[in-house]
Amino acid sequence: MKKSLSVILALTMAASLAACGGSSGSQPTTAAPAAPAETQAGAPAASEAAPAAAEAAAPAGEDDTLRVIQVYDPGTFQPGNNDEQSYNRITAQIYDTLFRFDANGELQPWLAESYEWDDETHMRVHLRDGIKFSDGSPFTAEDVIWTITYAIETNLPNAKYNLIDAEGCEVVDDLTCIIATKFPVGGLANHLAYPQCCIGSKKAFEEGGGDWLGASVVGTGAYKLVDYTPGDIIHLTANENFWVEGEPKVKNLELRVVSSGEARATEAKTKQYDIVLTPNARELDLLDSMDGIHVEYGQTAKTTYMLLNVKHAPMDDVRVREAFARAIDIPTTVKLAYGNFGNPAKAFIVPGILGANEETYQKYFGAGHDIETAKALLAEAGYENGVDMEVTVASTDTQRCDICEAIQAQVLEAGINLSINKMEDAPLREYVNDGQHQMVLYGFTANTMEADGFLNQLQPGSSALKRIGYDRQEFFDRYQEGCGIQDREERGKVWEECLEMLMEDYCAIPINHERLAAVCLDNIKDFWWARDYEEIYFYETAK
Repeated sequence: MKKSLSVILALTMAASLAACGGSSGSQPTTAAPAAPAETQAGAPAASEAAPAAAEAAAPAGEDDTLRVIQVYDPGTFQPGNNDEQSYNRITAQIYDTLFRFDANGELQPWLAESYEWDDETHMRVHLRDGIKFSDGSPFTAEDVIWTITYAIETNLPNAKYNLIDAEGCEVVDDLTCIIATKFPVGGLANHLAYPQCCIGSKKAFEEGGGDWLGASVVGTGAYKLVDYTPGDIIHLTANENFWVEGEPKVKNLELRVVSSGEARATEAKTKQYDIVLTPNARELDLLDSMDGIHVEYGQTAKTTYMLLNVKHAPMDDVRVREAFARAIDIPTTVKLAYGNFGNPAKAFIVPGILGANEETYQKYFGAGHDIETAKALLAEAGYENGVDMEVTVASTDTQRCDICEAIQAQVLEAGINLSINKMEDAPLREYVNDGQHQMVLYGFTANTMEADGFLNQLQPGSSALKRIGYDRQEFFDRYQEGCGIQDREERGKVWEECLEMLMEDYCAIPINHERLAAVCLDNIKDFWWARDYEEIYFYETAK
């Protein structure tokens, strides 16, 4: 009989984020040393490492190597270089953040031990003592401030650092720094838990000449880079200086790149890998029924949206945008693409996250597939004989391509001739961030466990804003006001207002509240999906 070990992460949030950093006690594995009572929380170059790489490669089942198939080819190991979840699943093995969300979505201190506010815009952060980088050098406040200021100066795509006033940041001493914000941000600690805010080594950067494929890839995380073959495989091995006792639980980590969901499902069936991430969703039931493997599920804080570029005709007319929204049948679309694994949108962000309001969502999107209203809106906008549109989608994402094809058929009834532009990930990102698209199927994540984790990505200065081209000043102003509110519930009311502005302007259509799945061998223990940004801390996984 098949052995079932599947652990499904909670689908609802805790009532509020913990104000102090102690563990809730229900995380699959306890990693952080206990926080003090006063805590507030809201590699060697590849050419030199080939022998170690050979040692790291081992068949599934051998205890010293965790073999994983994943989707993303990183191209670089620079901290904060990319806002894709799949990229940050890789860097999260090498680098740490100041704070981290646990399996229950509660904020915990990580590299930071505690913090307090000197005033509304200056957070004083106290770091854990005794932490070292993988090269043995000490981790200090200088590394924190350097990482933040370097990311800002080089325009890395990190929306969280748009909140930071680099000139106001300061190193106080080796274990204390001040992080300044441009305006009051009551939930700053939540933002700094974002995996893109992981901390690099200033010393390794300077001595390694910024070689993010070799000498500069030095972090405080559980693993260090051994070697990397682009498009194929990454080998990591245990950081002997890792500060969490007893981890990593498996000495070596092998991450192989397989871009197709169907191919990942096929690999899972061979049982040659310990973990296979995000296989084709249509095969999950079959995979979970097979002896020797099981599926680990997790609800995320991410929603897939049809993003409508308000700067690109005909999407510059709100009537056209609303008509497109009215012509879509969201539940049917998600069912076609994901089967029972789908989670059709019920709010503008994932329900249970602060700011989500299901009633308000129904007001704008509840009617669903209202063809007559869609036709009337198009006629009012001057398109009584129909209109041509184009949607851009990642060619490697089978389910998203299926969504676009389903929508293509639905909107045709309203006179919308929708063409599908399938692109590889890298050119798609460039195309969209340049604002060349009419619409794109894309995901946004409320990674602070509040709506501001999503709203922050749509503020001036963020490259993500170009995905919708939004320019409503009232929206920007209200977001900033909400950031300055310390009371969580009052802050949530402002987030609801901001989300409603996006809904009434129809610049984004929520499609699916994303769930994730991984196929694991039955001997795998303590695997869990982090809900905030879909991280996986492989160093906590045992076999």
